[in-house]
Amino acid sequence: MMFCPNILQGKCVMIKEDRAYVRVSTKYETQKDSPEHQESFIKECAAREQITIRHVYLDRDTATNIVEREDVKKMISDAQKGYIRSLWFASLSRFSRDALDAITLKRILVNALKIRVVSIEDGYDSAKKDDELLFGIKSVVNQNTSGDISISSRRGIRQSALDKGNIIASKPAFGYRKVTVDKRRTYEIVPEQAAIVELIYELYIDEGFGAKAIVKYLNGDNPQKTVYDSYSGKLWSLSTVQAILENPTYTGYNVAGRYKSEIAYDDITDLMNRRKKLVKNPPSEWEWSKEMTHPAIIPKERYDRATEIRLSRGGRGGRREFVNVFAKMIFCAHCESAMVSMSSIGRGGKRYRYLMCSRRRRLGEAGCPNEKWIPYEEARDELISEILSRISKAIEKFESSGTEELAISIPVNDFEKEKRKLEKRIEGNRKLLFEIRRQHMLDEIDKVQYEFEKEQYEKEIADFEQRLVRILAEEKKVVDLERLIKAAKKTLRELTDITSYNDDVERTRTLLNQVVKRIYVNGEDITVETYI
Repeated sequence: MMFCPNILQGKCVMIKEDRAYVRVSTKYETQKDSPEHQESFIKECAAREQITIRHVYLDRDTATNIVEREDVKKMISDAQKGYIRSLWFASLSRFSRDALDAITLKRILVNALKIRVVSIEDGYDSAKKDDELLFGIKSVVNQNTSGDISISSRRGIRQSALDKGNIIASKPAFGYRKVTVDKRRTYEIVPEQAAIVELIYELYIDEGFGAKAIVKYLNGDNPQKTVYDSYSGKLWSLSTVQAILENPTYTGYNVAGRYKSEIAYDDITDLMNRRKKLVKNPPSEWEWSKEMTHPAIIPKERYDRATEIRLSRGGRGGRREFVNVFAKMIFCAHCESAMVSMSSIGRGGKRYRYLMCSRRRRLGEAGCPNEKWIPYEEARDELISEILSRISKAIEKFESSGTEELAISIPVNDFEKEKRKLEKRIEGNRKLLFEIRRQHMLDEIDKVQYEFEKEQYEKEIADFEQRLVRILAEEKKVVDLERLIKAAKKTLRELTDITSYNDDVERTRTLLNQVVKRIYVNGEDITVETYI
C-alpha cells in the first residue's frame, strides 16, 4: 500500500500499487523461467512505461485448482480490497495453463475489478485493448502446450526407468535405500527391513495368513511377542502390508505405468474446483523392464504366487470390479464413512447382498451408532428410479423455463446489460471519490464531511464490485449448466437403456457418478444429492 503526501496540508492520500505475479513449477533455479528472471523481466518492461513494481506475488504452489494457491488467493483478496492498479505477468503460461481458469480470472480482474492486466510476452494489455479473443487463443495454446510437455515428460520418465534402469520413485520401497551407481539411480538392500518383507511373503504364501493376520503378527501378536519396526516407526497397518504384497519392485525389476493421474472435480458446477488424484492401472497395463535393475528381495515366482493367492481369496488385482452401483457415492450420515456392500447366504443357498456402514462393520457400535443395513437390490432399484425421475424433471424445467428454474437469478440476455450498468456506476463513483479527495486536499470540504462521503462511495464501489463478480459467476454458471444439462440428457438416455443393473454394474456406476454427488444413509432416511 502506498500513500501520497500532500506537502502543503501535511496529509496523505492512499493510492493503488502496480504489482507483478511470478510463478515457477520446477526445482531448477537456473532456468530462464525462474522467479528471479520473471521478476527482473517484468520490472524492466514496466520501467519503460515509468511504472514501478511495488510488490511481487511469488507462486510456488503445486495445487491443480488455481484458486487454492495461497499467493493467488492473496492476489485476488488484495484486488478486491482495491490495493492493485495494474498486474503484470511475464507470460500467461506462467499464470495458468488451463484456458477456463485463465479466462475466468481475467474477467474477475479486468472486467469486474477494473484492474489493468499486462501479459508481456503475449502482447496483451487490457489498458490498450481488452482483447478477450487474443487472451482466449493464448490460453488454449498454453493449455495444449502444457499437455504436450506432460506427455513428453512421462515418456522420458518411462524410458529412464525401463531402458536405463533408473529408480524414479520419490521414496524408496520398504527394504531398500537409494544409491547412485555409475551415475544410475538404483536401490541397495537394507537387510533388517528386507528380512521383514521376506517374513510377510512367507506368512502369506507358506503359512496361509491373511493380510489382517499379518498386521497383528507384526504388531506383536506372535509367539515371541516381537513388535517389528515399520517404515514410519508406528504400528503396522493393513494398507502397508497390502502395498508390500502388491509391489513388484521387490522382484528386482522396474515397472512403469502402475498409476495414472486423473483430474477429479469436487463440484461439477464449478469447473475451477478440481484436484489431481492417482489411479491404479490394472496389472495388464504395467510395463516391466527387460532386465533386472536392482537387487531382488522376493523372487519373481514368489511375487506371482502371492498375486495368485490374493486373487483366489477375492483380493483385487488392479482396478476393483464393483458389485455395488453406488460404490464411492453412498455414505453413512453419522460418521461420513462409506456404506459398503456385504453378502450372506440364506436358506436354499441363495446369496443376499446388503449395504452397511464400513466403520460400524470394522469397529462396532463404538465406531458408529448407525446399525442400519439396507437390502441392496431393493434400495438400488428405488434409488435409481428416483434419480432418473429427478434428472428428467430438472431437464424439463431447464428446457421450458431456462435458468430461472435452476436458481439462476438473472436471465442470460440481461447479463451484458447488467454488467455495463454496474461498470458505469463503479467508474462514476471512482470519479466522485477522486473529486472529494481533491476537495479535501484543497480544504474545500472539512474532514468530517470528507470521511463520511469517502466511506459512502467506497461502500457503494465495493457493493457494485461484488455484484459484478456475482454476475460473472452467474454467467459462467449458465455456461456450465448448459454443458451439464447436455451431459445429463446423454446419461439419462443411457441409464434408461440398461436392462439389468446386475449384469452391467460398472457401466451403471459410471453413469450414476456423472449425475449423483452423494447419497447419505441415516437410519430409514436416504438423501440423494444430484448435480442438477
